[in-house]
Amino acid sequence: MNIGKAFERDFSTSTPKDVLLYRIPDQAQSFGGGNLRFSAKSPFDFLMWNPKYKTLYALELKTVKGKSISFEREKEDNGVIHKHQIDSLNKWFEYGGIVCGFIIEFREIEKTIFISINEFNKLSGFLNKKSFNINDLKTNDIKYFIINQNKKRTRFSYDINSFLENIGA
Repeated sequence: MNIGKAFERDFSTSTPKDVLLYRIPDQAQSFGGGNLRFSAKSPFDFLMWNPKYKTLYALELKTVKGKSISFEREKEDNGVIHKHQIDSLNKWFEYGGIVCGFIIEFREIEKTIFISINEFNKLSGFLNKKSFNINDLKTNDIKYFIINQNKKRTRFSYDINSFLENIGA
């Protein structure tokens, strides 16, 4: 299992039983060893419904080895956060009443954060680079939420209840 799928599994198993978490199926990207250049791309990873606050979340989960994460601006250019994911979260946000954003695990510093698509757009709008780190968030007055985590040997469990209570209220 690759590290991204392991992160998704850890997030999923940390989700409270009364919260609906739906993994949007990945689209087929290859067939018979070849690439499908025109395959549909998943808009983001998860839809999550919090019945306590009657809040729907559209979430893209990312895990990065270092202290920063890269993203694409205009075209698909192998960034970690892809343009189609940014566009999809922006589109879903337009409907209102949906919390849209990224949950990013920075493995080197053992921190996991949530940044809404609005705050991400604000940050990417004035950064002169194609990546950001937690210090960029702090120095540019970007709102984000640190998701508490507990390490169990090599993998983490996450305090999703705290995240839901703070973001959904």
